[in-house]
Amino acid sequence: MKTQITKISIFQNAKFLSIMILPFSLIYTIIGLSMFFWGMGGFIAIFFIFAPLWFSLMYFVMFSIFALIYNFVASKIGGIEFELTEIADNEDI
Repeated sequence: MKTQITKISIFQNAKFLSIMILPFSLIYTIIGLSMFFWGMGGFIAIFFIFAPLWFSLMYFVMFSIFALIYNFVASKIGGIEFELTEIADNEDI
């Protein structure tokens, strides 16, 4: 069965990705705190400390732009197409 993605929910997916990047970007906060307490960096240390917020904001903005472009292009020429196969519940994958 062929399926096509014709529209991407902009706000829901952008919000989801923004929240998902937070735990992965916490390493930058740890690096920034280390730099700050060891007296290195100044502005760079502050930038690293707030990196999870910057990353989340940028992911939200960039995915929103991507979704807008995708939705426009998909409405004109069609979306990403893939094929799904149903399997019975008792079959091993």
